[in-house]
Amino acid sequence: MIKRERSHRQNSALSARRNLGLESVVKADPGFSCQGKVGEFIDFYLRCEVFAAKLQSFYQKDKNLNNKSTLNIGTLRNTLEHFNLYFKYESLDLIYRGGTGKRGSKSARQLRNGYLHQLSEADKNEIEQRYSEYVELMKLFLQLRLTF
Repeated sequence: MIKRERSHRQNSALSARRNLGLESVVKADPGFSCQGKVGEFIDFYLRCEVFAAKLQSFYQKDKNLNNKSTLNIGTLRNTLEHFNLYFKYESLDLIYRGGTGKRGSKSARQLRNGYLHQLSEADKNEIEQRYSEYVELMKLFLQLRLTF
């Protein structure tokens, strides 16, 4: 099967449609923010996770990848490179790194998992202590948009 290249006009229209989808995620309100800093952290993280999954899905579609993987930091890095989006890898890790992590240096994903799946008081405290750092990074991530 021969893959036809899209015209500039087609790419622009596709980027616009995709950006509308990304914008709808940014505007979504999961509704946890009424629970203070921890709730607001959860709201931002959930939006970031869906946002990243959408970006990753666009990349996989562009590359004709059939292995629609769940959110994966390696694939997410490839996605950002594919779309010429800049976001520091260290910041990406601080939001999305998986695993268990060490106290005081957990990613937002690890803290969300620990708090929501185990009701970890220590993770809740770390969210509250590092709230500003995480929320600032997540806000920056949610500002990414596709251009052509």
